[in-house]
Amino acid sequence: MRSTVGVVLALLLSAASVAAEPVARPQATIRWSRDSLPPAAAVSSRIIYVHKCPLVGCVIRPGTNDSRTDTSDIPDQQVVISQFKQTQAVWNKMMDCVKATYAPFNITVTDVDPGNVPHYENIVGGNSGAELHPDFAGAGGVSPFTCAEIPNSVSFTFDVYGADPDQLCWTVAQETAHSFGLEHEYNANDPMTYISGGPSMKRFQATESRCGTFQAEDCRCTNKPTQSSYKMIAAMYGPGAATPPTVSIRSPVSGVKVQPKFVVRVAAMDDVAVERVELYIDDLDTGVRATTPPYILTAPDNISDGPHVVEARAIDVQGVPASATIDVEMGPPCTASSGCEGDDVCVMGVCLPGPDVPGGIGDSCTAPTECLFGRCEGPAANEKKCVAECDMSAGSCPSDFSCVAAGASGVCYYNGASGGCCSAGSDPTGPVLLASSVLGLLAFRRRRRCCR
Repeated sequence: MRSTVGVVLALLLSAASVAAEPVARPQATIRWSRDSLPPAAAVSSRIIYVHKCPLVGCVIRPGTNDSRTDTSDIPDQQVVISQFKQTQAVWNKMMDCVKATYAPFNITVTDVDPGNVPHYENIVGGNSGAELHPDFAGAGGVSPFTCAEIPNSVSFTFDVYGADPDQLCWTVAQETAHSFGLEHEYNANDPMTYISGGPSMKRFQATESRCGTFQAEDCRCTNKPTQSSYKMIAAMYGPGAATPPTVSIRSPVSGVKVQPKFVVRVAAMDDVAVERVELYIDDLDTGVRATTPPYILTAPDNISDGPHVVEARAIDVQGVPASATIDVEMGPPCTASSGCEGDDVCVMGVCLPGPDVPGGIGDSCTAPTECLFGRCEGPAANEKKCVAECDMSAGSCPSDFSCVAAGASGVCYYNGASGGCCSAGSDPTGPVLLASSVLGLLAFRRRRRCCR
């Protein structure tokens, strides 16, 4: 019998008294290993073997963890993990997902037995975790765990998710990473998580996150409160083949006329993380940076009139760049009633997408993520609109908006259509002061939108 007590952290449990609900799925589990090994100077292998149990099942022998002989310190006696019963198509999609999850690292993922060479093994099969040990009757998977790498570790993913390759991939990734010494992470985007939300295809994250299963707590293995799964695996195994981020410029559109201090709104994504987005004008670095989404960059005010090439360059955490470009025509500042084209409106001398553009200034919204410039405010939940900053001076907002005080500055709030045509800019008597930069239960002057 093993000398350590099994710690079951991932069965389907009631979480009524904790801060977040677990995903409604059989969760992956760890068991403290009886193999007490000092941290190795170098990793023992760079191979993960994902073993699909065949018709006759997978025979697992009790003893010290050794993937080369299918020996595990989890069962008390020899056991057979039954056949993986999903289709080959499901298996192929799961394998593609696992390979993509580990692609940022110098690790090979394979479903071909590497033989008598050091490797990590994840056994996939079994219609219940109880086939391995009674402790795991409700689990989705299990791995030995020691806060450090376990050479030749054998972990398990149980065939309890049906024909869902993403759920299988999530568990395979979590269990194999437990064998590297990674804890559960309180980050819904990361495969080390238990919590609900986040993408179905999870990837190891470069951000520092607290550990925990059903609530955030300090990590136990990192000598600090947080863990970054990406940084830990990269430090152990090194980077894999570099893949660039994806990047696009959402506004302005190519070919439009812009003004000094025009705003560039960028969409950028990466399989791990985007570290920053940089703004270039005519191949020259402006020094303007954005490090968190939404990526909003304000161009310098010293760009000469005439045509220019605007480039948004995204760099991921591996230092790999990708860029998108547009052509613009620099012109003089706009005014509240003139100088903008199409559906743009003039805010502080700069043309921005207006109420007729999804996410534009004045468009209805329920959350900041729906707005091109990341601000959604209003006097009531059903009156929230996308807003942009103004300085409270006359003409700083379009002529059918009010510059409403918000902290040290203000925001341009769209008044909607209810009256006669306007001819002036921001009405100095119209703004109503805001508290804590949030539009409270306030009355706004309503004017019909008829000029830009």
